[in-house]
Order: sequence, then C-alpha cells, then structure tokens
Amino acid sequence: MPDPIVLRRLARVRGATARSTTWWGRALVRSFEELTMEADDLGRGRALARSGRLGAIVVLEAMASAVVDPGSANPLMAQVKVDRLDVEAWTTFAREAARESGNAAALEAGELPIDLVEHADEAGVELIPGPGDIDSACECEAWAQPCVHSLALLYQLAWQVDADPYVLMLLRGRTREDLLAEVAALASGVPTPGEGEREEVRIRAAQVLALAEDAPSGHGLADAAVAAYDEAVSRLL
Repeated sequence: MPDPIVLRRLARVRGATARSTTWWGRALVRSFEELTMEADDLGRGRALARSGRLGAIVVLEAMASAVVDPGSANPLMAQVKVDRLDVEAWTTFAREAARESGNAAALEAGELPIDLVEHADEAGVELIPGPGDIDSACECEAWAQPCVHSLALLYQLAWQVDADPYVLMLLRGRTREDLLAEVAALASGVPTPGEGEREEVRIRAAQVLALAEDAPSGHGLADAAVAAYDEAVSRLL
C-alpha cells in the first residue's frame, strides 16, 4: 500500500459551486486561470469539473492527476505539476507559524490565516503558487495547456483546497504531519521528532517527481509513457 504521507486519494467534489469559497482557494484559481489561452475553456472546464466525469484525484507531493471518463471507451488522463517549496522555505514558513500560538491553532483546525501567509511572503516564501509555478499535461489533442480537462482537474483541486488547505500544502511539497511537527518543534525549541523518517519520505517523493520531469507534456501523454510512468511510481511507493 502507498504511504499516506506521500499520496492522497481524494473523491471528486460533486455539484460544487462555480467559484471557490475561501481566500486561498480563490487565490489558486486566479493563478491557473491566468494560464488559460482560450477564454471559453474556463466555463467549459468548470462545467466538466462539476459534471461527475472525473475519477478520483490522486495527489502526490507537488503533483496531481485524475482520469476523465474512467471506464469509458475513451478515458483521458489529466495531470498537474506544482513547483515545490524547498526545505529552507518550509522551515521559514513554520517559523512564521510558530511565532503566534493562534497560527498553530488555526493550522491544527485546518484553517490558513491570511496574516501568516502574508508574513511568510514578506520573508520570501510564497505559499500560493503563481502561474509560473503550475504546469499541466493531458492525453487529449488540445494544442495548448491547460486544456479543458486539465482545467477541470485544477478546479476540482481548488474545491478540495477550499475544504482542506493541506491539499495546497501537499501540492507545494509538504504534508500536514511534517508541517505541524516542525511548527510544534520550533514553538517548543526542541528538535523535530522523526526527522529521519520524514527525510526518507522526501527522498522517495523526489524520485517520483524526477519521473514526472521525464513524462511527456504538450499535446498529451502517450499511452506507453503513461504505463511506464505508473509502473515506476508503483515500484517507488
């Protein structure tokens, strides 16, 4: 079984509203909507995201994927990659969170205080990915990315982020367990427990992302490449 620190499988959101409901979800939406080449694709992507045609969303550290129309004669895989924050950036973010007990309590409760994100940004850490931090690929024949299928996945991810900002953290390369442990350690002044185990997990995640770097992009992912990629990921996890 895959380690839950590395991988999350999310049920698709059904009947979601057209727009995200949290400030962090809306910020993510603004970033990927700026990448869209065709204005009509935004409405089509939202409609597809609400249609129930996407399968379960698999989120690894710094990437996510879903199959559109699973079980049909013509399923398509859509994938999204997000630039990960490095270890130093996450330590800076955790240090900012540890400065005020209210930040740690909010993170424990699944909230993302805007003051925390702004202070981290002032310290040089941008938690919310910008347009340049997001890349996508799909098996369809669309000439530009993000295509409608990738947009549907991105909207689904934004709705997931609305409900759980730790989906956003995972897309940026850090799990809930790792972040909260580091915040607690910095607040208490004691070494973070289990750092060796987490480093081992980070190494495996880096190997997964290295595979993603080699995955074809542009107009789509070839079936053979997808099969080889999935097999290699399965071996690592």
